[in-house]
Amino acid sequence: MKTKKKRIALFLTVMVLFASFSLTEALFAKYPEPGKSIEFIVPVGVGGGYDLYVRMIAPYLAKELGTKIRIRNEPGGAWLVGLTQIYRAKPDGYTIGIWNPGVLMNDRDILGKVDFDMTTYTFLYRITNEPRIVIVKRDGPIKDMRDLIAKGRSPNFKLRCSYAGGTALLDAKLMDSEWEINTEKIPYRGGSDVRMAVMRGDTHFCVSGLGAAAESLSSGRLKVILLLDDVPITKVPEAEKLLHDYPELKNVPIPKDLGLPPLSYNSRSARCIIAPPGLPKDIKKRLEDALAKILKDKSLRELGFKTDRPLDIGQPGDEYAAQMKRDKQTLMKIKHLLQE
Repeated sequence: MKTKKKRIALFLTVMVLFASFSLTEALFAKYPEPGKSIEFIVPVGVGGGYDLYVRMIAPYLAKELGTKIRIRNEPGGAWLVGLTQIYRAKPDGYTIGIWNPGVLMNDRDILGKVDFDMTTYTFLYRITNEPRIVIVKRDGPIKDMRDLIAKGRSPNFKLRCSYAGGTALLDAKLMDSEWEINTEKIPYRGGSDVRMAVMRGDTHFCVSGLGAAAESLSSGRLKVILLLDDVPITKVPEAEKLLHDYPELKNVPIPKDLGLPPLSYNSRSARCIIAPPGLPKDIKKRLEDALAKILKDKSLRELGFKTDRPLDIGQPGDEYAAQMKRDKQTLMKIKHLLQE
């Protein structure tokens, strides 16, 4: 009798688990639900580089998923307002956002400006990975990168760098520390203000993402003197449009060419699509597959090329998440520079 009861109990348990699994699978299979839109949070204001990338890919992603995507800009706190909203949103696939690796220094274990581990977002797909560049005034006192290093080491020259945001400041601090130069670092409100300061001659150089070079170079008043990367600019997919418009860039050196060691933290200007932590695997795969597919779309890639918003071949979320964990460990080792 006891054996029979045990068999019945086991059978009922299996049936409940099967029903639960089937219901879960059915719900995931319907993602996204008909008529239910996805909210795409952009942690910066309208019109910035990250915002424009989102507005470029959103229609393609919406079409691939078969639903509407509503873009919501949530600027404030140097990205932290919008990113915190993404982090605390329900992990159901109906809230996604865009990530800037420069904000990782705000992690609870580094600068402590947020109370959570920023590497636990669900990273879906990296869509760009622009290296950083050093920009100077074309007719200014800095002729090239060797000249910048020499002047930065000279007691008779006061080298000034303009910056906006923690990533550019960290770049400048690492250059000081690891390339033995001395730079006065002057803060500005935004990237355009930073470059205008160089154009006016208020500062001698700035460090920026490669994407900003298009705007900077089009003025004819600025030039790129260094690519902060370990491969030549001719091998950087995101540089294709710039090399097409400005062939002189093919001669831009990398640190190795000048006998300089690579900076201990490579702060690339990557853009990755993210979701809250704990996103179910099935929904994560659906979004990853959709992003991977649209990145191969010829019309989208051509649009990016024409509008100076190039896309690379992308990187799966799990691979990028592993990179963010490695970057966090590196940032923790140089935390003293961030806290100065």
